[in-house]
Amino acid sequence: MAHFNHAFGKSFYAKDILKSLDAAGVQQTSVSLDTVGKFAFLDGKYDVLDAGIFPGVGSSLAGFYLAQASFQPNDKIGNNPGHGGYKESSKSKLIKFKYISDMWITKESDETAATASVEIKPTAADKSCFPCGSDPIFRVDIKGTAALRLLNHNAYASLSGSLPMVQDGQLTEDQTVAGTTVTIPANGVDMCCTTPAAGIAPSIVAANLRDQFNNDPILKRFGTAKLLVNIAGAGFTVPNVNVENAIYAGGALGVANLTNAAAGAPVHDGTWRDNDTYKVEIKLKTSCELQTQFTSCSFDTRDFYLMGGLKVSVDLQDETGNPCVPCQGYVIESSTDFKQRRTSSETAIRDILLTENYRQSPYNQGLRDSSRFREQEGMSGIVTELGRDNTTNDCKGEYRVYHLLHNIPRFNNPTGVFDNDQYHYKIYVKHDAGANPTNPLDLAWEQIAARAEVTTLDGDAIVSTFAELEKKGGIY
Repeated sequence: MAHFNHAFGKSFYAKDILKSLDAAGVQQTSVSLDTVGKFAFLDGKYDVLDAGIFPGVGSSLAGFYLAQASFQPNDKIGNNPGHGGYKESSKSKLIKFKYISDMWITKESDETAATASVEIKPTAADKSCFPCGSDPIFRVDIKGTAALRLLNHNAYASLSGSLPMVQDGQLTEDQTVAGTTVTIPANGVDMCCTTPAAGIAPSIVAANLRDQFNNDPILKRFGTAKLLVNIAGAGFTVPNVNVENAIYAGGALGVANLTNAAAGAPVHDGTWRDNDTYKVEIKLKTSCELQTQFTSCSFDTRDFYLMGGLKVSVDLQDETGNPCVPCQGYVIESSTDFKQRRTSSETAIRDILLTENYRQSPYNQGLRDSSRFREQEGMSGIVTELGRDNTTNDCKGEYRVYHLLHNIPRFNNPTGVFDNDQYHYKIYVKHDAGANPTNPLDLAWEQIAARAEVTTLDGDAIVSTFAELEKKGGIY
C-alpha cells in the first residue's frame, strides 16, 4: 500500500496584514489583495477575517483560508487579465481547526560569529612562563564549510609568539585617531632576553600572535585577531598607539609600566607588573561575508549560500607539539561557538519560488536571456521584493516565520494514496524594528492554536501564548 508522509509545502509572504474593514468601514474580500505583500485570513465566503482581534480568525466556525496577493501585476502571457491568470491571489486549502496537527513560530535571530581568545599573564612580577630562548607555539585550527570550500581541508597553522610580524605603517587597534600607525623600532623588534630569569615578556608574545594571524595568507581570509591589554587589573581595553609602540620597543624585555605608556611615556627596561595581562581575541567572519552572492538580477536557486559558520580553536604547544605544561594557568584559552541566524532571506526566496513553481508560475534561470524571460513573465520582482542577506559583518535574521501543519486523514480511499496529504503552511514576515506587522499574526496564531488545541513543547498543556509557540520553534 502506498504511503507518503511528506508534507506538501506552501509559503506566503506577508508585508501588510489586512483587517476585515477598510478605512471607509467596508468589508474587505479576497479582491482587496491587490498589491504585492498584502496578506489576509479569509472565511468560506472569501471575506477578510481580522487577525489578532477577538473575535477574529479564531472564532471562524467553518475554518479559514490563508491568502496573499499575487506577485505578478498582470497576465502578460495570456494577455487576458479578465480571466484571472497571474493576478489571481494565492490561497491555501480550507483549513479546519480539527485537522491542525501542529503550529509553531520560528523567531528571527541574528548570527553570532565564533570567537577564540588567548589570555596571557605573568607568572609573577618580572617573570614569565616562556623561558628565554624558547619558542611559544600557538596552534590555530579553523573548521567549517567555508574552509573546506577554499582549501579542500580545514585551515590550520602554527604561529610563533617569538617571531615578530609587525608591518611598517600597520594601523593600531585604537583607530579613533585617523591614520594612527605603529612605529617600528629603528633596529627592529628585539626578541633577545638579557635577563634569563624573567623570560619572554607576555606583552610581545601576545602582539606577535596577533600579527602572525593577521598576516597569515590563509588565516586572515577567515577572521581577524585583535589585541587587548589589561593595565594594572583595570579591565581589558583596546591599546592606544603609545601602548603598542611601547610593546614593540620593549620586545622580549617587556614594558615596565603600561600606565606610563598609555600616557605617552613608555618604559621598557626588562621589568613588568604581575597584574598587566594581555589578550588576543580572534573573531571569525560571518557566513554572510564568506558566501558567494550575486545580485538580484542574477539570482539562481542553485546558488550556494552559507548557513553554517566556522569554528576556531587556539592551543599553546611546546616545541614538540605537546601542551605547554609550565604555562597552565598563565595562558588561558577560551572560545565562543557560532550561532546561526534565523531566518535567511535566501531561504525565504527559495521557499516562495518553490510555491510559485507549484502554481506553475515560471521562474526561468540558467540561460543567457533568463533575466529577460523573468521580466516578461512577471517573475523578476520576487527576489527584489523579499530582499537579500546583508553581506557585511552584520549578518541578521531577516524573517519571522509562522508555521501551521494541516493534516487531513485518509477517509475512503481504496487506492492507498492519501486523500489530501499533509500541508505545511509557512508565512514569512520581514523583520523590521520599525513598522513591524508581526504582532497581529502573533495574536492570530495564539487564537488558532488555542482553538485547535495545539499542545505546548512538553505536551502538558494547550498553547496559550505566542511565546510558547516560539519555544516550539526552537533556537539554533
